[in-house]
Amino acid sequence: MKKELINSTIYQVYVRNFTKEGTFNALNEKLDYIKDLGIDILYLLPISPIGEVGRKGDLGSPYSISDYSKINPELGTLEDFKSLIKATHDHQMKLMIDIVFNHTSRDSFILKHHPSWMYHNKEGNFANKVGDWTDVYDLDTGNPKTISYLIKILEYYISLGVDGFRFDVASYINKDFFIKLNKVMSKKYPNIILLAESAFPNYATCFRSLGFNALSDSELTIYGFDMLYQYSSITEMYKYLETKEIRHLDLYKEALKLENILLPNNALRIRGLENHDQKRIYEYTHDFTIMKNLVAYQVFMKGPMFIYNGLETKADHLENLFSKDTMSLDIDESWFNFIKLLIKFKKEKFNQKLLTSNLLDTTNETLAFKNNYEDGSIAFGIFSLTGKEETITYKDLIDGTYIDYLTNKEYIIKNNSISTKEPLFLFKK
Repeated sequence: MKKELINSTIYQVYVRNFTKEGTFNALNEKLDYIKDLGIDILYLLPISPIGEVGRKGDLGSPYSISDYSKINPELGTLEDFKSLIKATHDHQMKLMIDIVFNHTSRDSFILKHHPSWMYHNKEGNFANKVGDWTDVYDLDTGNPKTISYLIKILEYYISLGVDGFRFDVASYINKDFFIKLNKVMSKKYPNIILLAESAFPNYATCFRSLGFNALSDSELTIYGFDMLYQYSSITEMYKYLETKEIRHLDLYKEALKLENILLPNNALRIRGLENHDQKRIYEYTHDFTIMKNLVAYQVFMKGPMFIYNGLETKADHLENLFSKDTMSLDIDESWFNFIKLLIKFKKEKFNQKLLTSNLLDTTNETLAFKNNYEDGSIAFGIFSLTGKEETITYKDLIDGTYIDYLTNKEYIIKNNSISTKEPLFLFKK
């Protein structure tokens, strides 16, 4: 784990839909806006050409890649991309890109020129292991020649100045690839950031039931990933938001406890409920008080803050992945400044001195965390998920007078209880 990541904020951009133009150059013009939020790492969805065969929607999925070594001309030229990298660095931010090595498009360069590098089913046909992905075929990521080629692709982007990679469906990629990759990265590129999209438990279980291997989160950590998705626990939170059934929230709390203990203490998970695959928080809640609590509790937890473009503007729907669907950058100043404040908190209070972030055993529709710091100080994060005043009582809520980081207001914990409907980041006065 790279220590500087613990207090960082990652901003995910879908270049096609981020601006009206949908290009690197247009994104370049928005770097001041992104930097003003306080972002540390700019992360782009896949930037390579999209296949034509079986294309979804009118523009296709960016995860159906025809040639890893080329730039999607719809986004701009190689020189445009290099300019974006330089401009991002000039703004004191790092740049990551999405890497899709589990599969390629059904008319990809590899399929045409190196068919033996592709996965073949029992009948000897090109196929994918997830049946509804109709625009892709899987790679054979255990083939030494495939492994060598893919690592050269990564080295090419590193040579351009790319600072890190997010591996799509990392759990489904052959472990032999990651073992080799870890050797190369640790020796030649120790500062490159690696983020794994680890699988939802039900997806991984289904994958294994079909006779395939799905790598566990602990394996991905051993193989050198700095950060993982929080999919091992977050499923029950999504179910709670969808159904409002408290049993799912209770199951989520138990999953969080397991998440903390099943990985090494220095392992990191990115913290954010929204991404290009998941619904917007607003779609679940239609309530900005609940939204504030949902975003804030994720920030209070250990792990880099993760923002999918549009969270900072209260985006009300998930943009279409397969067609042009430009997001709005109209700012609600109060909400925008709230997000900026959360990012500021992450930088100031998670500056490598956080020891643990532990969930407390609350019984109602609330979440409460206790953060312990190296200097012996503590902080409590209190979050109501109903949009209404909730009383939280727990023996580890230490009586005393506290200052809320978010509002600078004074709060008192008495008889191990406190009431609120707004998110609270409480530090002892």
